[in-house]
Amino acid sequence: MGHGRRGWWAQHGLGVVYDVAPPVILLGLGLLDVFTGAFAIPVGEAPPITALVPGALSCAALLFRRRYPLVVLVVVLVLVFVPPLVLPMALTYWDEFAVWLVAMYSCSRHLRLRSALVALGVGAIGMVVLPLEFAELRDAGDIVYNSFLVGAAFALGLLTRTLAAYRLRALEDAARRAVAEERASARERGRIARELHDVISHTITVIVMQAGGARLAATQNPGVAVDALARIERLGKDSLGELRTLLTVLGEGEPDKAAPAPQPALADLPSLCERMRELGLTVRLHADDVDGASMGVQLAAYRVVQEALTNVLKHAGPVDVDVVVGLDGHGELRVEVSSAPGWAAASVPGSNRGLAGMRERVDALGGTLAAVPRTDGGFVVTAGLPEPPA
Repeated sequence: MGHGRRGWWAQHGLGVVYDVAPPVILLGLGLLDVFTGAFAIPVGEAPPITALVPGALSCAALLFRRRYPLVVLVVVLVLVFVPPLVLPMALTYWDEFAVWLVAMYSCSRHLRLRSALVALGVGAIGMVVLPLEFAELRDAGDIVYNSFLVGAAFALGLLTRTLAAYRLRALEDAARRAVAEERASARERGRIARELHDVISHTITVIVMQAGGARLAATQNPGVAVDALARIERLGKDSLGELRTLLTVLGEGEPDKAAPAPQPALADLPSLCERMRELGLTVRLHADDVDGASMGVQLAAYRVVQEALTNVLKHAGPVDVDVVVGLDGHGELRVEVSSAPGWAAASVPGSNRGLAGMRERVDALGGTLAAVPRTDGGFVVTAGLPEPPA
């Protein structure tokens, strides 16, 4: 129970203080005026004690000023003007007129502008009636001064409301920026994760298969083993260059003095296909001249081909593969990797991220991806990559 009360107070305590403190303070000042006249002598010919009940009720009405500001203003004005019509009543400053000012402030602070203007009109009517009912307030200076106080209270409420709206808008904008930055960060992390998967998966697959071939040929045909190890070395260096590029983007460590390796593009497809031929795939590349495609589209197309060929090598072995890259009639870059049936390789386990990574990469560009088996037992991967809008 103790924790519950503390939790409630932490959530609502400031609002309770805000609601209760002004009425209590004004009531205390009003009581001092009624009994001592210490701050402001009550107005009217009746004894000051006659203002005690209307003043106390006016202060009590202020407790609801945030929820029902216009109603509170009307109640306060009724308590100020109606009792003197029935019985001789005095008017105190702090627990009646000052309460009126607080009610005016609350109307302009918490009501919509149209309703706040209605409250201003009600307050203006009150300022007309006030000198008619209390002769002591008919002096021109008093009328101007009291009217100024009512107008100032209304203007202060509008100013506070405007500042609060600006503050709320700033907080909302900051929250939206934080969400947008988090989403952008998540997209960037996803992009880098796809790049890392494509680089590492392809590299490890090729290294494992080349190392296996080198191991088998080491005793009977050392020359073949040396060639395989040379390919492993070359592939490792190329992959390290790509990894350095990604790590530079991530800001990990000091960048190398040498420029980072550029991201692969469609111009690098022949060398990729050549590396796969060295591993046993019979790759036939049919690529149109599409160097005008944006670098993002070219990188995505290269990664699709790379992942598809790597999957063929892992799951089908040394089979025939056709790679077709070109533009369709709508200016969209089309990629197709079609492989003949082969055997399932169990020596290189998959990460189950290859196809998902390809789909995420293509979806990020607003493209389409399909990976379906052929009727003869092979497999075909097709991707459509539109140019992103400028």
